[in-house]
Amino acid sequence: MPNHDQDRSNVSDRPAAIVIGGGIIGCAAALELIKAGFACTVLDQGALMQEASTAAAGMLGAQVETHEPGPFYKLCRHSQELYRPWTEELEELTGITAEYVAEGILRVALDEEDEAQLRSRLSWMRGAQWLSAEQIRAAEPMLAPEVRGGLMLERDHHIMPTALAGALRAALVKLGCRIREWTPAYRLLQHQGRIAGVQTAEGPLYADVTVLAAGAWAPVLTEPLGLKLPVFPVKGQCISLRPEAPLNRSTLFAKSCYIVPKRDGTALIGATQLEVGFDKRTDAEAVAKLYRKACALLPAMRDAAFVRTWAGLRPGSRDGLPFIGTWPEAPGLIFAAGHYRNGILLAPGTGLLVKQLALGEQPALDLTAFAPGRAAGAAGVSG
Repeated sequence: MPNHDQDRSNVSDRPAAIVIGGGIIGCAAALELIKAGFACTVLDQGALMQEASTAAAGMLGAQVETHEPGPFYKLCRHSQELYRPWTEELEELTGITAEYVAEGILRVALDEEDEAQLRSRLSWMRGAQWLSAEQIRAAEPMLAPEVRGGLMLERDHHIMPTALAGALRAALVKLGCRIREWTPAYRLLQHQGRIAGVQTAEGPLYADVTVLAAGAWAPVLTEPLGLKLPVFPVKGQCISLRPEAPLNRSTLFAKSCYIVPKRDGTALIGATQLEVGFDKRTDAEAVAKLYRKACALLPAMRDAAFVRTWAGLRPGSRDGLPFIGTWPEAPGLIFAAGHYRNGILLAPGTGLLVKQLALGEQPALDLTAFAPGRAAGAAGVSG
């Protein structure tokens, strides 16, 4: 393999890894690769963790975000179980807290159809408890009287995305990861039938393992390989309000919106789901709709002060599943893209799976459902 990568000049005794994409998924993968002995470089076309990663609400909703049992639910649960020790490890390493809050999520029902659908999940969902209308208002007295009941999901916690981003970046720096911001990846490099690195404006970078974690921008790099990866941007807009006093202890989640109480006294309310390309502009109509939905759920929210609004581009996929694994047509490349609304939740689990694939180990989960080859009608591999 050519050896033009100056980043490897003083670490030639270690295998090298390049992670394309500096979001929460890419950075989690880099962290695991460094801990496994790789000399790791993270590339991002902009600043680290400034797209979907820090625009998220920070919910660790393995239960609330899944509507049926199966591979995705197993993936979410696996990552959720890793989360608390993962954030504790980051805090021990850096002294920075991710603001982990171990309060559950209350998935409320506002109509008969929603109640029936939620009750049906009790047969397969772990750690879920149905609360009657009376029980739910005893737990959250400020809820609207229209609430019929809901699922108490005690294992679904939350973190502060900006705090997690700070801790994760500090950990990468402390462990010697080379971070190259404002460095777009133009194309993947091949050598002797393998993916051997990436071409940037500053020249080629070579590595033993390349991880594609570029979110909604990933398809640009796979199309020249003959793989049209169906990952696309979905704009999610959120708002932050500050009530005079906290109105809810648990995160409240309805069909129309969610309200996440943060430690600084604000309430984070989201989120829109719009396929409008790479448009990140915020708009007043979306703010107004989110505000009305939040007030319908918590009427006292009408007196809250407006703090700010923002939008992020989530990497969606047509079947709702991320692409995690390898593809026979591109050995040397590991896919970790298309996590949509669950990038924060799935970060530690995906990082661990990427490390296992890079080391040639058996992945902790069967990755067949997430195989990149499904985008080409191929079987793909699970690692």
